Amino acid sequence: MAVNRLIYAGVLVLSAVFYFASGSWYAWLLLALILALPLLSLLVSLPAMLSCRLETSMAETVEQGAKAGLHLRLHAWPVLPLPEVQVRLNLRTRDQEKDYRYLSRLNHEEGVLALSTDVCGFISAEFRRGRVCDALGLFRLPIRRPKPTQMAILPPERRLDPMPRLDQFLQQQMKAKPGGGVSEQHDHRSYRPGDPVKDIHWKLSLKTDELIIREALEPVRRRVVLALYTPRGPQDRAETLGGFRWASHWLLDNGVPHYAVWMEGEELREQYISSEEDRMAVLRAACLAPESSADLPSPLSIQADWICPLGRKGGGGS
Repeated sequence: MAVNRLIYAGVLVLSAVFYFASGSWYAWLLLALILALPLLSLLVSLPAMLSCRLETSMAETVEQGAKAGLHLRLHAWPVLPLPEVQVRLNLRTRDQEKDYRYLSRLNHEEGVLALSTDVCGFISAEFRRGRVCDALGLFRLPIRRPKPTQMAILPPERRLDPMPRLDQFLQQQMKAKPGGGVSEQHDHRSYRPGDPVKDIHWKLSLKTDELIIREALEPVRRRVVLALYTPRGPQDRAETLGGFRWASHWLLDNGVPHYAVWMEGEELREQYISSEEDRMAVLRAACLAPESSADLPSPLSIQADWICPLGRKGGGGS
């Protein structure tokens, strides 16, 4: 912008000197044309400048070390060429509050800004300022800033050391299903007053000379909790979330639904995990949690059959 104005000012001064030196009609015509150029440029560019908008997007999650980028797309009135757009962008991360980037000469319809994903955490693209210029680059107008977008950088799975006793949950315990009903597994017991007649196993009752009830069973839902203590620093964060990713994956593969608890700021968050989508949602939320989050309270006041602390407190179970 400043360079364009200096160039225009220099051309204007030269044309004025030429006019006063020669006094010819074509020197006057040249001076008048140069004087009118800024207004003509603004009038021609104004429809595209007023209709110009910037859209951005990036992946919600990406693996640590993988290629990733911020996609930028300009939209304007299609009759005229796209004007030049200049934006000031802050690529904030969990460990760095400010990383300003100045993007200029954005006059293409689409572009990609490469992002570094070497550190587990997140990248937040926050647009501080955006301006669109006319054809000559002498005038500029502000454009609406896109909404901030965030991308979570997920660490690779990390086998816990020492290994918690996860195999204790593979032996499924059963209990009587309240109210009876349909079930794939049943148990037999003696009839008690109040038992529904429809549950009497008549064939077995005739053999034993006493009334036998066919009782429906259901699995005992044990409350398994993976507790993510707030990591301090990139290395601790990668180890904590990588260990959670491995343990949660192991539990899901063996048919054990479980819970995850972690802190977001001063708020305790809890998520039930019964699918891969739930697991990825917890990983994303934990990556996006601010570095200043409080740590989980100790002792952890939640009801659970088994708690596996992940983070600074170790990787065993209790």
